[in-house]
Parts: sequence; C-alpha cells; structure tokens
Amino acid sequence: MSLKVIIPNFAIPEVKYSFDCLLKEFLGLEYKLEVDLMAEDFTILNNGKSIVIKNHFFKQENPTSLFHLKNIPQKTPKGVLDIGKIKYPIVSIFGTPKFNRVGETFILETDIIASTFFMLTRWEEAVNPNRDAHQRFSSKDALVYKNEFLDQPVVNQYVEIVWALLQKIEITQQRKKWNFKIVPTHDVDIPYMFSSTFSGLKSIARHLVTPNTIKDGMQYLQSFISGNDPYDTHEIFLEGAEQLGVEAHFFFMSGSRNKFDPRDQLIYPRVNDLFKQIKNRGHSIGFHPSYEAYKELSIFQEEKKRLEEFVGQEVTTGRQHYLRFEVPTTWNLWEDSNMKWESTLGYADELGFRCGVCYPFPVFDIFQRKQLNLYEKPLLFMEVTLGLYLKLPLEEAKEKVKALLQEVKKYDGEFVFLWHNSSINFSQFSKYNSILFDIYRNEM
Repeated sequence: MSLKVIIPNFAIPEVKYSFDCLLKEFLGLEYKLEVDLMAEDFTILNNGKSIVIKNHFFKQENPTSLFHLKNIPQKTPKGVLDIGKIKYPIVSIFGTPKFNRVGETFILETDIIASTFFMLTRWEEAVNPNRDAHQRFSSKDALVYKNEFLDQPVVNQYVEIVWALLQKIEITQQRKKWNFKIVPTHDVDIPYMFSSTFSGLKSIARHLVTPNTIKDGMQYLQSFISGNDPYDTHEIFLEGAEQLGVEAHFFFMSGSRNKFDPRDQLIYPRVNDLFKQIKNRGHSIGFHPSYEAYKELSIFQEEKKRLEEFVGQEVTTGRQHYLRFEVPTTWNLWEDSNMKWESTLGYADELGFRCGVCYPFPVFDIFQRKQLNLYEKPLLFMEVTLGLYLKLPLEEAKEKVKALLQEVKKYDGEFVFLWHNSSINFSQFSKYNSILFDIYRNEM
C-alpha cells in the first residue's frame, strides 16, 4: 500500500525533493503527494494513523527569499528520541529535538524536511560569501562545524527516525536494503613524475630548492637514477580495490591553464597504457576538471571532450580539481555535460559529512527550483586533509578515519575516500600510508 503525504501549499518543489530523498531514494518506498491549501505542517498517512512533521521553515510559496544568511540558525539543539525500544540521536537544524504521540498521531517537532533540504542542497554555501584562498567554502564557516556535528551523518539519522515512525503507523512496504561499501577514488593530477627526462629533472630540482622538501628531492633523484617513478603507484590502488572486491575510480586531468594545474601528460604513451590497464582490470576512468573549470562550462566541456578522445570512451564521473565548487553552478556544469555523478563535496580542511549523508543522492538547483539528473557521492576524507591541513600524528589520524568509517558502517553507507598517487612516496603524506592499507585490509 502506497503512503500518502500531505504538504502545505508552500515551496512544493523543495518539499517534494526532501520527501523524494528521504522516502524514495534512501528508503525505497512508494508514496503519493497531495497539496492541502489549509495544511501548515507535513503529514504522512497510512492505515488510519499519521506522522506529523512540524514545518518550521518553508512558510512561503517561493522560498528563494528564505535562503539568506540570517535564516541559518546559530544553534542546533541535539537530542535523543525514544521511539519504541530504540533511542535515536537527532540534530535539529530547524525545530526542536522532540517527539510525542497524541492518540494515533505521532508528532515530530524537528523539521527534518527543511533540515534535509539544508544539508543536501548546500544552500548555506550559496548565501555565505566567505571563501578560502582557493575560493572554496571552508568547514570553519559551516553550521556543521560550528555546532560540532560534522562527524555525524544527520540526514541518515533522519532516515532512521522516519523509518521507525513509519513502523509505528504499520507500514507494510519493505525498506530499501543498503550495503556498506568502500569507494576508493584517486585524483591523478600527475600520472608520472618522469613522463619525460626534462619534466622529471625539473620536478626533482623544484623539490631540492624548497627547504621542506629537500629530503623528498633526494629520494626522487635516487628513484630517477634507478628508473623507479615515485608517482607510479597506480598498481597499489588497483590491487587494494581488487582485494576489497570493489571498483577503483581514477580521475584524470586534461587541461593545464595556470600554476595550480599540473603539466599536461595525456600526450605520453605511458598514460595511454595506464588507461588500458585500468579499463582491462574493470576499474573506472573519470574526469578531473582543471582549476578554473568549476564555473566555466566552455572550459569544462572542452577538457571533457579531450579526455574522452584519449581514453576512447565516454566519461561520466569525476571530481573538481582542488575541490573547487560553487553551489549550484558547478552541479549544473556536470548536468549540462551529461555526467552521472560527481564527488567534490567533502571539505579540504576537515574530515566528515559535508552533506550530512553517506548515501549518493540526486542534487537540487535552489535557483531554478528543480531536481537535476546528476547524483552526488559525498567525499568523506582525503589524505591531504590529514597531512596538510590538520597535520595530525598518525595514531590520531587513524582514530579519526576509523570513527568516520564506523559511522558509515552503522548506516550501511558508502565510504568515499580520496588518495592521490603522488602522495604515496611524498613524506608529508606517506606517513599515513598505513591507514590506506588498513582500509584495503578491512582492518579499520
């Protein structure tokens, strides 16, 4: 039997998107949506019983004026809901963390519809002008960091609460079964340090004249003499993914436009051989647009076409270089270029759940007020965060990654991580290699 969902005549596309994500995408349930001109809150009906979700945010027909910095709450109260025999943690971005029952009606005071919309659409980033040196939205400016719940997938918490309440109103549909999955991704900025003799010697010289990389430069020089390329670590990633029985995703660059883009390497035969190796072993080649491409459609599509010509197949997945992203502009570039999913949305400076979820989800354009075909696979951590931004001791880094992974396991989600091929033999990041191998061995 299909559920009936009754909503007010406010922000219908936005509210429908949140219900679609919670009920259809994440729980796999069928439901029918009805608009009631007299309704003020959201109601889910089944078998003569109902769930009421209080509406604290969407009070206007066109909500774009609500997407304003002043409407982001300063505090997000946390609580635990007793539903049946289980206690469910909850963070109330909008509303209060309370639940009560009146007869056959179960009333949730947390506005999980607006809270889900807030986390998944990232409208917070569109209205907050603060950016770092690379024009990225920093975790330090995010509500999740300020209120200390970056380590919690709050949308997953909402999903579990909704399911618990649906059981209270005697739902007969079965929920979608998710399986925990590790998703290794690799931004291949520079496939090989020694793609040519000149480029190799130039890289070595650059490390030798930089005080904090002299040791690496000496090691690279020894590697050059012995014929071992320090960036040729792709086999480690291939074997690790195969050990787990999962697909590894390699994202390649095809444009070089400024100092933050590495030199072009697609022209070298070794890279073509690498493409063949990845494809022949059943792994995936994706797109890593250049530094300026995150908001320039012409650059994005030119580079995508060039990569596809070299790879010899369509490319439909990837991640932005330097994690540069603009809401919702960047999503629309991927949508307009027929991409299936992208995985930029993790913070460069922190580990955790930037989107509040560890499931892939369809994205929403807050300005056009519509859901796109593109999916986001949220990035949860990368090794650069550990060594460059947080500069964590190894054991502390291990504990943080382990806690993150255990949280994903709790919800049978996708643990999407990023490890660069150039990091394996670079001292700033190589000290964390044991974390990578622990992940591959399922020992976290």
